[in-house]
Amino acid sequence: MKKIVWKYGGYAALFELITFILTWLLIDITHVDHKVQGFIGYVTILSPLLFVYFGIRYFRDRVNDGSISFLKALQVGLLIVIVPTVSFAIIETVYVLYIDPHFYENIAKYDIEQYRKALPPAAFAAKVKQINAEVAMNNNIVYNFCGMILTVGALGTIVALICSVILRRKPQYQPLTQNL
Repeated sequence: MKKIVWKYGGYAALFELITFILTWLLIDITHVDHKVQGFIGYVTILSPLLFVYFGIRYFRDRVNDGSISFLKALQVGLLIVIVPTVSFAIIETVYVLYIDPHFYENIAKYDIEQYRKALPPAAFAAKVKQINAEVAMNNNIVYNFCGMILTVGALGTIVALICSVILRRKPQYQPLTQNL
């Protein structure tokens, strides 16, 4: 099982890196707005998790004789999820702290402008203070890394649960025949 976890987890991590780079280039070239960037970001996080499905299916069909319990499928899926989760946390943390250190400030500026239009002055001042505190926390390497682990890990757990339900299959017993 360890080979399968590393193989499909590695595929997911590599796909994560490729989609992250392509997304970064796409956003940099097209200058889409922040809402679209958020949507694209979640697609970038979720798309490599397709390898969880393929890893569980491979384990079921090639290693486990075509059957797998829900719990075993969940175990395989969660182990596969660990690799792209850590990979994305590293990639994203390096990006926002070293490649684009103003990433969170840019998002904060956009959010502040949106809240300026929607909130009364007293609520707006409190919201700006809250946003600035969030930016300061997100620029902390440990907080950022742990936040990405929790975000991608939670999404990966949901994907692993769904794949485990879809792929579970009871063993098919063949009736014993008596040679009389």
